Amino acid sequence: MDDKLKRAIDRRMAGAALPGASKARMIQIAIKGKGSRSVRKRKMFITAAAVAAVMVSGCFAVQVIRDNIRQTMTSWEQTNEGTPLHLSQSDAGYTVTLDEIYGDTVMVYIKGMVSRDDGVPWQAAQYEGDTEEGISGARIWFEEADFVIPGYAEQMHQLEKVWKRAQYYFLTDVNPDDNKQEFIMSLSAQEFPLDGTITVLLQGLGYWEDTAGTQTHVIDGTWRFTVPVAREDTGETLAVGRSIQTAAGTVRLDTLRFSALDVFAEWSGANEALFAGDKENTYLLLKTGEKLPYQNRIIDHAGGTRIFMKFWDFNKGLGHISADDVQAVVFAGQEIAIA
Repeated sequence: MDDKLKRAIDRRMAGAALPGASKARMIQIAIKGKGSRSVRKRKMFITAAAVAAVMVSGCFAVQVIRDNIRQTMTSWEQTNEGTPLHLSQSDAGYTVTLDEIYGDTVMVYIKGMVSRDDGVPWQAAQYEGDTEEGISGARIWFEEADFVIPGYAEQMHQLEKVWKRAQYYFLTDVNPDDNKQEFIMSLSAQEFPLDGTITVLLQGLGYWEDTAGTQTHVIDGTWRFTVPVAREDTGETLAVGRSIQTAAGTVRLDTLRFSALDVFAEWSGANEALFAGDKENTYLLLKTGEKLPYQNRIIDHAGGTRIFMKFWDFNKGLGHISADDVQAVVFAGQEIAIA
């Protein structure tokens, strides 16, 4: 296997223990693991995210200490439901099923499954994250993963907006005797339509039978879906409109966006000021005292005077976060009160 691919699929996200507020929202937590894989294609770059996140202009994980994805998913799904998809494609002896979609106008999540048509268990290698990261997963990946929103590239060019992103995560195989593997896709765009269809293309499927990657299997298959995206807009938007002065200039927190499983902030200001500060002094501060560092910062406008900041993927396993859970946003060590 190519060394770059092995390095990309072996990166992990950081985790955190559930705070009391999130525990109260959850009836039960499925103690399972999750994995994360994403693919670097031509003209793409890997972000600063701990998970190798694919970002492309104009187009598109064993018992664990904690499980970021399942903990936050379970928190949200106690009181919300997605829209069933029931889409299935088979190729090269494997069937990919897209089961459910939910999200808002920025973030969309698609839950799915890959099964072996011969009924044989996968026996895919698993890994367990360290104490700090707390992430485990199945060592499975797609060679190519992409999605297309019809007309999106043209629309975003006119608005001088330049990004959208796709990530996917294979969950830990909690039943190694069956032939199925769960995954979730998280698709983000600045203007994600609430109706119509998108095209999701998955090509090539690989997995390791041992943690060292010496027994590698790659299946040359193609699974293409036309996915209806009609769904309830479950997002929450909080207008903030407050500025702070940093050593590099003035920045303004325009908006906080709360998706089902993630939180984002929209900032404006001078480009050099927008990229000041690191994960130790730039974070979302919850009323519980928990800190949610940023995962990556994406230029939201071609001029570089606006950024879209994504806080830690899947809320570090803290459960669904709403505006009522937030105390402040800290940028480059300076606090902007929200509560």
